[in-house]
Amino acid sequence: MQSDAMRAIFQQTFQRSLANAGVQITALPPEELNTLVDALAESTFAVLEAIEDESAAAQTRPSYAARSISPAALADDEPEEQLIWKGRPYLSIGLRYELTTERLRIIRGLLSHNLEEIELVRVRDTKVKQHMGERALNVGDITIYSTDPTTPEFVLNNVPDPIEVRELIRKATLDEKRRRGLAYREEM
Repeated sequence: MQSDAMRAIFQQTFQRSLANAGVQITALPPEELNTLVDALAESTFAVLEAIEDESAAAQTRPSYAARSISPAALADDEPEEQLIWKGRPYLSIGLRYELTTERLRIIRGLLSHNLEEIELVRVRDTKVKQHMGERALNVGDITIYSTDPTTPEFVLNNVPDPIEVRELIRKATLDEKRRRGLAYREEM
């Protein structure tokens, strides 16, 4: 659900709750009441975004206590996965994208999380699509074509600075394929 639609539903629900509670709000002119409800909606969404950001930060921290291997053992094996880019769609709550050195993560949800991953070695191609309004706002859609059986085609919607992000995905994909010893070849 888009952010504007969520705000509208929140505002309607809040005003309906006031009416059902029997609160006398006739002392406030309708314009001031709408301003009050808008301010309440904005502060609520700011709190939700802060909760989402805090949850994202907690998820990106390594949790060695949950693993059976020590940090020293990790250093001896393959290089540790690094976060390259993270972002969220323009005017969106509850959806985040993360690009690491090994995979692209799509994380949905505020309080509960649904995680979808695309391994970078499976990415075949990317494309950026922007219409005139999106170009003015410097947002766009990035389509990722992969050999992943669950998501052969995935669209990252309303990504800020999509051309730069697409280039980051392309470079990370080439680096990961090179690291794993996969040579570039066209599919026959």
